[in-house]
Parts: sequence; structure tokens; C-alpha cells
Amino acid sequence: MLLKAVASWNRKKSLEEYRRYLLRLSYFILALAGLSLVLASLIRDNDFASGLLLGGSAGLIFAIYYWLLSRQPKRLKAAYIALYDERNQYILRVTAVSTLIFMFLVNVMLIALYAFLGIAFSYVILLMIWLYCLLLGFLGLRIIFSKIL
Repeated sequence: MLLKAVASWNRKKSLEEYRRYLLRLSYFILALAGLSLVLASLIRDNDFASGLLLGGSAGLIFAIYYWLLSRQPKRLKAAYIALYDERNQYILRVTAVSTLIFMFLVNVMLIALYAFLGIAFSYVILLMIWLYCLLLGFLGLRIIFSKIL
């Protein structure tokens, strides 16, 4: 989804340019994932190392997916068409704006909890609330708008 947003900012790419872009992206993600896995083995903090391992593993999965996508012409063409489809671009824009509004409402709710009930969250918990609301909000709104629009 984010890949579609970034790729659609520039001019329309040809199919071959899109394939090269996916290959470069997969190599970049692979390098970051490898760095993450190496750092996870060097760090002694178990929680942080677990996060690096999870992120590195997810990065490896995405790198392999993009690499395989660039090697299969039919799937590459389908992804290329979906990238420049006006309906998908519109859904992505509506989802991004709706996610921004949702995050604003989450912040208002958190401020109200603190102001009226005295419930304060630690910085780590607050970041986790923001992260999960952002991720799940975007994915949920994307699914809803894909069905509605």
C-alpha cells in the first residue's frame, strides 16, 4: 500500500522501470533486514532484540515477495496495472485522510482520559497505542473503503 503511494507520486513508469524499481526495493529491504538480524544477535536486551528479529524477518519476507514479483511477468503486470488504477489511487487517498482523522480522534480521546479521569500512560504504552491504532486503523479503513467505493 505504501509502495503504491510512493510509486504513484512520480510520473508513470514503464513496466520495465517498475520491475527495476521492485528489484532495487527488494535489495534495499534485504540489506536492512540483514542489518537488523545482525544487530539483533549483538544486542543483549531481549525485548529490543526480539523486535529487531521480528522486523528483520518481516523485511526478508517482503524482500523475497518483491523479488519474486519482479521475476513473474503475469503477476508483475497485474501489480503494475493495480498500481496505476484510478480506483486504487482514490481508495488510498481516502484511506490516508481517514486514518489521519482517526489518529486525531485517538489523541483527543487520550487527552480526555487524562484530563477527566486522570489516566496517564507511560511513553512506551502511548507509542504502542499510536502504532497499533495507526496500523490497524489504516488496514481496517482500507478494507472498508475497498468494499464501499
